[in-house]
Amino acid sequence: MPLSINAANEFKYVGEFGEKGEGKGQFAETLFMAFGQDGAVYVTDTDNFKIHKFTDVGTFVFDIKATEEETFRFLSPTAIAVGTDSSIYVMDWILEHIEGTDNPKIFNYGPCIHKFDAQGQFVATFPLQDFSKRIDNLESAAPGLDSDGRYALIIPQGNTKRDFLLSVDTRHNLYVYDDGIIYKLDADGKPILRYAISQPGAGQVIHPVDMTVDNTGNLYLVDEKGHGVVKYSPEGKFLNAFGEYGDAAGQFIEPFRITILTDGTLLVADKAKYLKDFLSTLPKRLDDPTRRIDGFTRTYRYRLRRIQRFSTDGKYTEHLLIPFQREIETDVNLQLKGIDLSGNLYYLNRTALRFRKYTPTTSLFSSMLQTELKLRYTRDIHDIEIDNQDDLDADLYTKSDFDEKIVQDAADVNLTFSYDLNEDYRIGLSNQLTFVHMTDTSYYRAREFEDFRGSFNQDDKTTETSWDNRVQLDLTWIRDHSIYNYREARVYAYFSTINLDFINDALDLSNYRFFDFYARLSDWGGGVSFDLSRSFRMNFEITHFFGKNNYTYIDETNDLYATGFQQADTIRAILYIIGYF
Repeated sequence: MPLSINAANEFKYVGEFGEKGEGKGQFAETLFMAFGQDGAVYVTDTDNFKIHKFTDVGTFVFDIKATEEETFRFLSPTAIAVGTDSSIYVMDWILEHIEGTDNPKIFNYGPCIHKFDAQGQFVATFPLQDFSKRIDNLESAAPGLDSDGRYALIIPQGNTKRDFLLSVDTRHNLYVYDDGIIYKLDADGKPILRYAISQPGAGQVIHPVDMTVDNTGNLYLVDEKGHGVVKYSPEGKFLNAFGEYGDAAGQFIEPFRITILTDGTLLVADKAKYLKDFLSTLPKRLDDPTRRIDGFTRTYRYRLRRIQRFSTDGKYTEHLLIPFQREIETDVNLQLKGIDLSGNLYYLNRTALRFRKYTPTTSLFSSMLQTELKLRYTRDIHDIEIDNQDDLDADLYTKSDFDEKIVQDAADVNLTFSYDLNEDYRIGLSNQLTFVHMTDTSYYRAREFEDFRGSFNQDDKTTETSWDNRVQLDLTWIRDHSIYNYREARVYAYFSTINLDFINDALDLSNYRFFDFYARLSDWGGGVSFDLSRSFRMNFEITHFFGKNNYTYIDETNDLYATGFQQADTIRAILYIIGYF
C-alpha cells in the first residue's frame, strides 16, 4: 500500500536567509516577495529602494538599485512579479512632466511598472495611464523641485499610500489592481483592458489583498474582508467566487495569500489558527519557560496554521498544516510573505527580518508527535525506636524495647505518546508502570509472647512486592476551535493489572509463624465525554473490576492455622452531567 494513504500532509522548516541592514541580502522593514519558475526568490525592499534576488536555498544573487547613470529611479517600490522568462516587474511611482507647463513645471505623480531583464538590467517603465497631460486640477498640487532644482508643482494621482497588486501571466501580460480597478497591459506596457472588480454576481469585493493568474489568463483575487476568492475571465468578466467565513474545510478567516502552482492547483492561506495543548507529566523547573495549568503541570502548546488547496473552479481538495510547536515563542509572530510555484512557504521574522522557508512534506509520523518518558526512583528508610520509660529496666536510654526498620524502594515509569492527526483529532497512548518493594523488620525486646502454645520470639520480617501497570488509549475530537464556543469530545479506554505479594515471616528459628498473601487484580474500562454546550458536559463511563487473592497462615507451632481466598467481579456504569454556572 502506498505510504501516503495514512501519511500526514504538513510543512517542515528547511532553512532561513536574510537579515536586518542595508547591505547585500539585508532588508529594511517593508518587504514584498515574488518567485521565478526556477524557484528563485525576489524581494522588494521598499525602504532601502532596491530589489534582491536569491536562489531557492537563500543564496544572494544580485540586487537592483538606481544609480546616477540609470534612466530610472525607485521612489516607492512595492509589489513585484516575475515572468516565465525571468523578467522582473515592480510597482512604483513616477514623476511625469505635463506638456505645456514650464514656469513653474507641473508634474503628475502616478503609479507605474518598472521592467528589468533576467540579469536585473533596466528595460522600460510603463505608466498605468498617460500622465503627460493634466488629469487633476491644481488644487491637489503640492510644491516641489524639478531636476534642475527650480520650484515646481506635483499633482499626486490618488492616495500615495494605497496598496497595489501585480501579476504576470504566461504570455507576459501584466495585471495591476489599483483602487477597485484591474488594469491589464501587454508585454510592452500598452493597455489591453480595464475593468472594475465589483460586478453583477461578484457583489461588492471589499478588500483585495493578493491575486494570481492561471495559465489560461483567468485572474483570482483574494478578498480578505469578504472571506473569499473571486475569479475573472481573461476578458475581465466575473466567473465565480468561492469561500465563506469559518475555519472548516473550504472556508476562510481573512484569506490573504494565493498562488497558482505549476500543477495548476491553487493554494490559499488565511488567518485561521488552531491551538493544541499537550499536558506534560514532568515536574516543573524553576526556570521553565513553558505554560503551567497549576504549580506542577507543564503545558506545551502547538500553534497550527493552514494552507488550503483548491482546483481552478474553486473546489476544495485538501489542506496542509504548518505546526509551530511547543515553547518556541519566536515562531508565534511569523508573517507569511509568499508562496512559491512549488508550494514552499516563506515566513518573515519581523524582528530579525529573516525569512524562514517551509516545504510541503508527507510523512507517516507528523512532527506533531509528542513523546514523553518519565523515570523516577525513590528510596525511603525509616528507623523506629521505642523505649518504655516506666519499666525501670536496666536498659533505660541504652536499648529500645522495640526496634523497627522499614526500607521501601519505588520505581515509576511513565511513557506517553500523543499524536495530532490534524487540527481536530488527537490520539494518545500512555503506559504507567509502578514497582514497589518494601521490607519491614521488627525486633521486640520485651518479654516474649506466651500463650497456651508456649512462649515464642516474635521478631519478624515483612516483605511486600507490588506491580501496578496501566495502559490507556485516548481519542480527542475538537468540534469547535472558537475560544467563545469551544467544544470537544473524548473517548478513552484503559486496562490495568495489579500484582501484590505479601509475606510475613518470624526471624527466630524456633518460631514457625508464617503468613503469605497474594492478589491478582485487573481493571478495564472506557468512557465518553461530550460537550453539550459551553456550560454543560456529559460523561459516560463503564468499568469492569475483577480478580482474586489467596492467603495462608501457619502459626508458631507450624500448624496450618487458616487459609482462604476472595474473588471479585464488579461492573459499574455511570452517566453524569457537569454544569458550570
